[in-house]
Amino acid sequence: MKPLKDRYLSTFTGNKFFPFAPHPHQIDIRDIAHGLSLLCRFSGQCPYFFSVAEHSIYVANNLPDNLKLEGLLHDASEAYLADLPRPVKVGLPEYNAIEAAVEEVIAQKFALAFPTPSQVKTADNALLRNEVFTFFGAERYFEDFGEEYVSRGEHLFGFDPATAESKFLHLYSRLTARVRDPVRPTCGLLDHCERPKYLRAPPE
Repeated sequence: MKPLKDRYLSTFTGNKFFPFAPHPHQIDIRDIAHGLSLLCRFSGQCPYFFSVAEHSIYVANNLPDNLKLEGLLHDASEAYLADLPRPVKVGLPEYNAIEAAVEEVIAQKFALAFPTPSQVKTADNALLRNEVFTFFGAERYFEDFGEEYVSRGEHLFGFDPATAESKFLHLYSRLTARVRDPVRPTCGLLDHCERPKYLRAPPE
Protein backbone atom coordinates (compact mmCIF):
# COMPACT_ATOMS: atom_id res chain seq x y z
CA MET A 1 0.00 0.00 0.00
CA LYS A 2 1.46 3.35 -1.04
CA PRO A 3 2.19 5.95 1.63
CA LEU A 4 -0.05 9.01 1.46
CA LYS A 5 2.72 11.25 0.11
CA ASP A 6 3.04 9.00 -2.97
CA ARG A 7 -0.65 9.01 -3.88
CA TYR A 8 -1.58 11.26 -6.77
CA LEU A 9 -4.45 12.20 -9.04
CA SER A 10 -4.09 12.66 -12.79
CA THR A 11 -4.97 16.07 -14.19
CA PHE A 12 -6.47 17.36 -17.43
CA THR A 13 -3.04 18.35 -18.82
CA GLY A 14 -1.49 15.00 -17.90
CA ASN A 15 0.23 16.18 -14.74
CA LYS A 16 0.30 14.33 -11.46
CA PHE A 17 -0.96 16.14 -8.38
CA PHE A 18 0.03 14.82 -4.95
CA PRO A 19 -2.54 16.10 -2.42
CA PHE A 20 -0.44 15.03 0.57
CA ALA A 21 2.80 16.36 -0.91
CA PRO A 22 1.82 19.34 -3.10
CA HIS A 23 4.45 21.42 -4.86
CA PRO A 24 4.15 24.46 -7.15
CA HIS A 25 5.46 22.53 -10.16
CA GLN A 26 2.37 20.30 -9.98
CA ILE A 27 0.03 23.28 -10.45
CA ASP A 28 -1.17 24.37 -13.89
CA ILE A 29 -3.69 27.14 -14.56
CA ARG A 30 -5.22 25.03 -17.34
CA ASP A 31 -5.99 22.25 -14.86
CA ILE A 32 -7.48 24.79 -12.47
CA ALA A 33 -9.70 26.37 -15.12
CA HIS A 34 -10.85 23.03 -16.47
CA GLY A 35 -11.53 21.51 -13.07
CA LEU A 36 -13.41 24.52 -11.69
CA SER A 37 -15.49 24.87 -14.86
CA LEU A 38 -16.85 21.34 -14.37
CA LEU A 39 -17.43 21.72 -10.64
CA CYS A 40 -20.91 22.87 -9.64
CA ARG A 41 -21.54 25.05 -6.61
CA PHE A 42 -23.68 23.80 -3.70
CA SER A 43 -22.96 20.13 -4.46
CA GLY A 44 -24.98 20.46 -7.66
CA GLN A 45 -28.17 21.42 -5.80
CA CYS A 46 -28.62 24.64 -7.80
CA PRO A 47 -31.65 24.94 -10.10
CA TYR A 48 -29.19 25.19 -13.01
CA PHE A 49 -25.49 24.48 -13.49
CA PHE A 50 -23.37 27.16 -11.87
CA SER A 51 -19.66 26.41 -11.79
CA VAL A 52 -17.00 27.34 -9.30
CA ALA A 53 -15.15 28.91 -12.25
CA GLU A 54 -18.03 31.32 -12.90
CA HIS A 55 -18.31 32.05 -9.17
CA SER A 56 -14.58 32.86 -9.11
CA ILE A 57 -14.88 35.25 -12.06
CA TYR A 58 -17.59 37.22 -10.26
CA VAL A 59 -15.54 37.39 -7.06
CA ALA A 60 -12.57 38.73 -9.03
CA ASN A 61 -14.72 41.33 -10.78
CA ASN A 62 -15.89 42.68 -7.43
CA LEU A 63 -12.38 43.37 -6.14
CA PRO A 64 -9.84 46.17 -6.73
CA ASP A 65 -7.19 45.57 -9.36
CA ASN A 66 -4.48 44.53 -6.90
CA LEU A 67 -6.68 41.70 -5.55
CA LYS A 68 -8.43 40.47 -8.68
CA LEU A 69 -6.04 37.56 -9.22
CA GLU A 70 -6.45 36.50 -5.58
CA GLY A 71 -10.20 36.62 -6.16
CA LEU A 72 -10.04 34.58 -9.35
CA LEU A 73 -7.92 31.89 -7.67
CA HIS A 74 -9.45 31.94 -4.18
CA ASP A 75 -11.07 28.53 -4.78
CA ALA A 76 -8.30 27.11 -6.99
CA SER A 77 -7.55 24.30 -4.53
CA GLU A 78 -11.01 22.89 -5.29
CA ALA A 79 -9.82 21.97 -8.79
CA TYR A 80 -7.70 19.34 -7.05
CA LEU A 81 -9.65 18.62 -3.85
CA ALA A 82 -13.28 19.16 -5.00
CA ASP A 83 -15.75 21.65 -3.54
CA LEU A 84 -16.95 20.46 -0.16
CA PRO A 85 -19.98 22.37 1.17
CA ARG A 86 -19.26 24.61 4.16
CA PRO A 87 -21.41 22.54 6.55
CA VAL A 88 -19.21 19.55 5.73
CA LYS A 89 -15.86 21.37 5.88
CA VAL A 90 -16.38 22.59 9.44
CA GLY A 91 -16.50 18.98 10.63
CA LEU A 92 -13.37 17.84 8.81
CA PRO A 93 -10.28 19.42 10.39
CA GLU A 94 -7.94 17.03 8.56
CA TYR A 95 -9.39 18.08 5.21
CA ASN A 96 -9.01 21.73 6.18
CA ALA A 97 -5.31 21.16 6.90
CA ILE A 98 -4.81 19.52 3.49
CA GLU A 99 -6.69 22.35 1.80
CA ALA A 100 -4.59 24.99 3.56
CA ALA A 101 -1.37 23.32 2.40
CA VAL A 102 -2.59 23.20 -1.20
CA GLU A 103 -3.73 26.83 -1.02
CA GLU A 104 -0.27 27.88 0.13
CA VAL A 105 1.38 26.01 -2.73
CA ILE A 106 -0.98 27.67 -5.21
CA ALA A 107 -0.16 31.05 -3.67
CA GLN A 108 3.53 30.34 -4.19
CA LYS A 109 2.94 29.24 -7.79
CA PHE A 110 1.08 32.42 -8.75
CA ALA A 111 2.73 34.87 -6.35
CA LEU A 112 -0.52 35.50 -4.48
CA ALA A 113 -1.02 37.04 -1.08
CA PHE A 114 -1.28 34.31 1.56
CA PRO A 115 -3.31 33.79 3.69
CA THR A 116 -6.28 34.94 1.62
CA PRO A 117 -6.83 38.67 2.23
CA SER A 118 -9.93 39.65 4.18
CA GLN A 119 -11.23 41.70 1.23
CA VAL A 120 -11.34 38.56 -0.90
CA LYS A 121 -13.24 36.68 1.80
CA THR A 122 -15.70 39.58 2.08
CA ALA A 123 -16.32 39.56 -1.69
CA ASP A 124 -16.73 35.77 -1.61
CA ASN A 125 -19.28 35.96 1.20
CA ALA A 126 -21.19 38.77 -0.53
CA LEU A 127 -21.50 36.65 -3.66
CA LEU A 128 -22.57 33.66 -1.55
CA ARG A 129 -25.54 35.70 -0.32
CA ASN A 130 -26.54 36.49 -3.89
CA GLU A 131 -26.26 32.80 -4.79
CA VAL A 132 -28.37 31.65 -1.84
CA PHE A 133 -31.11 34.16 -2.69
CA THR A 134 -31.01 33.38 -6.43
CA PHE A 135 -30.93 29.61 -6.12
CA PHE A 136 -32.93 28.94 -2.96
CA GLY A 137 -35.22 31.95 -2.53
CA ALA A 138 -35.99 34.71 -0.05
CA GLU A 139 -37.25 32.43 2.72
CA ARG A 140 -34.08 30.34 2.82
CA TYR A 141 -31.97 33.49 2.57
CA PHE A 142 -33.68 34.96 5.62
CA GLU A 143 -33.30 31.67 7.48
CA ASP A 144 -29.56 31.60 6.73
CA PHE A 145 -28.69 35.27 7.24
CA GLY A 146 -31.47 36.72 9.41
CA GLU A 147 -32.23 39.67 7.16
CA GLU A 148 -33.94 40.61 3.91
CA TYR A 149 -31.88 40.37 0.75
CA VAL A 150 -30.73 43.62 -0.85
CA SER A 151 -29.88 43.07 -4.51
CA ARG A 152 -26.66 44.43 -6.00
CA GLY A 153 -28.03 43.84 -9.50
CA GLU A 154 -25.57 41.04 -10.29
CA HIS A 155 -27.03 38.31 -12.51
CA LEU A 156 -25.76 34.75 -12.21
CA PHE A 157 -25.80 33.47 -15.77
CA GLY A 158 -24.92 29.81 -15.38
CA PHE A 159 -22.34 29.44 -18.14
CA ASP A 160 -21.80 26.02 -19.64
CA PRO A 161 -18.44 24.47 -18.65
CA ALA A 162 -16.65 25.32 -21.91
CA THR A 163 -17.70 28.97 -21.70
CA ALA A 164 -16.79 29.23 -18.02
CA GLU A 165 -13.37 27.69 -18.68
CA SER A 166 -12.69 30.07 -21.58
CA LYS A 167 -13.77 33.15 -19.62
CA PHE A 168 -11.71 32.05 -16.60
CA LEU A 169 -8.55 31.64 -18.70
CA HIS A 170 -9.18 34.90 -20.54
CA LEU A 171 -9.47 36.82 -17.27
CA TYR A 172 -6.37 35.08 -15.91
CA SER A 173 -4.41 36.06 -19.03
CA ARG A 174 -5.56 39.65 -18.76
CA LEU A 175 -4.70 39.91 -15.07
CA THR A 176 -1.27 38.33 -15.44
CA ALA A 177 -0.26 40.29 -18.54
CA ARG A 178 1.10 42.93 -16.15
CA VAL A 179 2.81 40.54 -13.75
CA ARG A 180 6.41 41.31 -12.95
CA ASP A 181 8.97 38.54 -12.92
CA PRO A 182 7.92 36.59 -9.83
CA VAL A 183 10.28 36.35 -6.89
CA ARG A 184 9.83 32.89 -5.47
CA PRO A 185 10.36 32.33 -1.75
CA THR A 186 13.36 30.19 -0.94
CA CYS A 187 11.87 28.82 2.29
CA GLY A 188 9.95 25.55 2.42
CA LEU A 189 6.22 25.09 2.80
CA LEU A 190 6.42 24.62 6.55
CA ASP A 191 9.04 27.27 7.27
CA HIS A 192 7.97 30.41 9.11
CA CYS A 193 9.52 33.05 6.90
CA GLU A 194 8.49 36.22 5.18
CA ARG A 195 6.96 35.85 1.74
CA PRO A 196 6.29 38.59 -0.80
CA LYS A 197 2.66 39.64 -0.52
CA TYR A 198 2.00 41.51 -3.75
CA LEU A 199 4.16 41.10 -6.79
CA ARG A 200 1.91 42.56 -9.47
CA ALA A 201 2.24 46.06 -10.81
CA PRO A 202 -0.04 48.64 -9.13
CA PRO A 203 -3.15 49.80 -11.00
CA GLU A 204 -2.47 52.38 -13.67
